[in-house]
Amino acid sequence: MLSKNSCKPFYAGVKNGGRRYLMKQIVFARRSLVICFVLLLIASEAIIESHRAYAAPIQSANSSVSGLTSKERIEAFEKIWSTINEKYYDAKFNGVDWNAVRERYRPRVEAAKSDEEFYSLMRRMTGELRDAHTRFMNPRQRQQRKRSQATSAGVLIFEVEGTPVVMSVNADSDAARAGVEPGMVVRTVDDKSIAERIKEVRDEIGASSSERAMRLLTYSRLLAGEPDTSVKLGLMRADGTPLDVALTRRIASAAPKVTARLLPSGYAYIKFNHFREPVAKEIKEALIKFKDAPGLILDLRNNGGGDGEEGLRIAGFFFNEKVAFGRILTRTGKPPSALFGLIKFPKEFSAGRKGGQLYAAPGIILVNEASGSASELFASALQEQNRAAVVGTQSCGCVLGVLEHREVKGGSEFTVSEIAFLTAKGRRLEGEGVIPDETVALTLADLRSGRDAALTQAEEFLRNHAKGTRRAAAR
Repeated sequence: MLSKNSCKPFYAGVKNGGRRYLMKQIVFARRSLVICFVLLLIASEAIIESHRAYAAPIQSANSSVSGLTSKERIEAFEKIWSTINEKYYDAKFNGVDWNAVRERYRPRVEAAKSDEEFYSLMRRMTGELRDAHTRFMNPRQRQQRKRSQATSAGVLIFEVEGTPVVMSVNADSDAARAGVEPGMVVRTVDDKSIAERIKEVRDEIGASSSERAMRLLTYSRLLAGEPDTSVKLGLMRADGTPLDVALTRRIASAAPKVTARLLPSGYAYIKFNHFREPVAKEIKEALIKFKDAPGLILDLRNNGGGDGEEGLRIAGFFFNEKVAFGRILTRTGKPPSALFGLIKFPKEFSAGRKGGQLYAAPGIILVNEASGSASELFASALQEQNRAAVVGTQSCGCVLGVLEHREVKGGSEFTVSEIAFLTAKGRRLEGEGVIPDETVALTLADLRSGRDAALTQAEEFLRNHAKGTRRAAAR
């Protein structure tokens, strides 16, 4: 995520005065600000942490030392509320009476006895908008975000066929050594029933962009906590026998990772978890290496988004000309501007250039409900351009734009959705997400057996496409 400070050189000329200097700044800035804007445009990531093999950390609830005075909490509250009131992309606030929200939360903030209580209130208040991108982060979360770190208990928990289960286990973890396996049913968390813990978390965080986003946010918070603290899980094996484990939360990296290989079928397979540098560079190298593969599967499952410019760069590898990807919507109906309106940001964005295509064979994109933000824009654009088919389950529906992280006294921060997006065909993804061409849902039986049904279906999709092409050529 970039902030306005990232573009500070482009604003500096105003302070120095002088028409000649200002015009030089404008000429220099026009091209650079477009790049900066694209970075800011889609650079915020939806709350998809639950599918990145770590849980977002929170401040310890046992802390009795307060870093903010009551007056400072009220001032922070007013800053957060008023900024959203002024900047939020939707003048109707998603149907929420934002003035009434202030009236309800102000007395609660005044009565808050600790920073932790205040932080919880701010998470719930921003959650009132049912928007995964408008959110509050406490000081530790902010520092972890800046360091691309978080905490992990070594397991990922989510819901499959309506049942909370272990989705994956880190190979080098306490969980793996304790015998925890994918597909085990989660019965308790810290001696509370899983149903009770889910209700507690949902009551705390409020709503989000979609029910899918809400599930992601809920499960990410179930195991959240400070590094070097423990969490107890009561599990049930496939045969019905119990397994109780105590797992230690440890610092984990949230850095981008790319996996690229040829499948036994001969199709190329590329998976990455973020749209961040140097992902585009690594994908470019993989596409050049696999350029003769008869088909490509891009796995965006559990990819929460990231840097919009990186996404457009990757998308450009699949087109031999410039193609429309979408346009933006703002509260005023006008695109954001800089230098007192002298520089206008584009309302539409595109990808590709003549001679820029690196891979021309058919493609499949895998998505699930943990595919969010820039991942959804990327997948929908290639789908609309008939450049790739989409296989999997409906994506998060978490597609709004954040222009900066705003710091609050005490070290916390918040973000505000200032931009909405429409696809090139005018479809809004926020709340709805990407609808697959072929829906393949994960089952508990597949999870326990290690079978990737979506990947299998993607390969079958490519084989059928090749057969259809051969039949058409034979006519």
